[in-house]
Amino acid sequence: MAIAEEHHAKPVQPAPEPSLAGYVARFEDVPSLLAAAEKTRDAGFSRFDCYTPFPVHGIDEAMGTKPTRLPFIVLGCAAMGATTAIALQYFTNAFDYKYIISGKPFFSIPSDMPVTFELAVLFSAFGALLGMLALNNLPRLYNKMFLIDPFAKVTTDGFFLGIEEEDPKFHPEETAHFLNSLHPVSVDPCMDPHESEALPQILLPLAAFLLIVGLIPLVLVARMRAMPSNVPRIEILTDMDFQPKLKTQRLTHVFADDRGMRPEIPGTLARGDFYADISFSEGLQTGVGDEVDRTQLLPNAKNPDGTTVNLSQVPWVSEFPLTVNAELMARGQERYDIYCAVCHGLTGKGDGLVTQRAMQLQAASPSVGTWIKPISLYDGPIKSQPVGQLFNTITYGVRKMPGYASQITIEDRWAIVLYLRALQQAGSGTIDSIPAEEQQRLRAEVTPE
Repeated sequence: MAIAEEHHAKPVQPAPEPSLAGYVARFEDVPSLLAAAEKTRDAGFSRFDCYTPFPVHGIDEAMGTKPTRLPFIVLGCAAMGATTAIALQYFTNAFDYKYIISGKPFFSIPSDMPVTFELAVLFSAFGALLGMLALNNLPRLYNKMFLIDPFAKVTTDGFFLGIEEEDPKFHPEETAHFLNSLHPVSVDPCMDPHESEALPQILLPLAAFLLIVGLIPLVLVARMRAMPSNVPRIEILTDMDFQPKLKTQRLTHVFADDRGMRPEIPGTLARGDFYADISFSEGLQTGVGDEVDRTQLLPNAKNPDGTTVNLSQVPWVSEFPLTVNAELMARGQERYDIYCAVCHGLTGKGDGLVTQRAMQLQAASPSVGTWIKPISLYDGPIKSQPVGQLFNTITYGVRKMPGYASQITIEDRWAIVLYLRALQQAGSGTIDSIPAEEQQRLRAEVTPE
């Protein structure tokens, strides 16, 4: 029985004998280390390194270390990131999914620069990290230098120079004699114990177990996102997702009709919306404000019989309900240039920049959409409108033009109407409507000598 057990027992492999991996010399201070590095470089050694507790200025030159190739790696990664970003944006915006946004071109380098810059920086960061690890042969979990007892001083006050046996010029006796000639504090041989580099057997099943456990949350998240459920999701940080307020078109049991959106109460106004002077706030003649339904002042308003309200029959004011002066005129020009000129043009002829661009796009691609050119402010129907109706148009809008009551104050709306009247008068006036001295000056300018 004993003979059979001995026959089946696996033979035990003898541990390999330690071998010389290099020499490590310790020096007293930085100058002696720098001098030793220069002599080692001049002697033709290439596989050696210096170990210090802090960065030493000039050590790279003393060792003959060549400039690092890392900047070129980072530059290449940056160019790759920029090229990837531009190609991706061109493919998505100008090739695969052409979509016009505010009339901008499908592909434009200035508008693509933010994404290009960010991706170039991202690729550069990865190139710098991975390039540094590759050039330094990292990560290395084992270093034979750690086995030398004096080497522990490298973190405090030790300065070391090591020559590895992989160096083409390494020779056990000659290398040791060379290091001793540098007058070090000590020279110690570095022995390689040839310990097994295989991972412990427990690591493989442990890694598989951790991988499976780590995939469980991802599977649960994917399942919850892919499958519908009536159960509210669990939120550790709500981030103000649940607030005690009623959103649009939501139900509530607070009110008898279960509606969260409350209709306006007839006969009431919001605080700050009441003006005693109806001619100033609505452009209506004083004394008739209570007789006119405000809803009939809106664009395309309907009468009870279904017909469209004729705004020309509304009792509008024909005079400005506030003092007209040069300041009001200047204010009106400023507000007109901001809100109106983009469509109506600076002179009110309907040739604003937005209109010109829209008409160009429509002429080039009729399927893009339809654009109605704004009516000229010099047309007869516009010139014949009382100032109250013009004020109502700015307030509530008309046809395709939206209302500007939420953007322009009442005073500024009247200022715009005043400036509009000045444009109409200037655009349709004759030479007889200007002073005599100005007539003479104009005739002198146009009459040839």
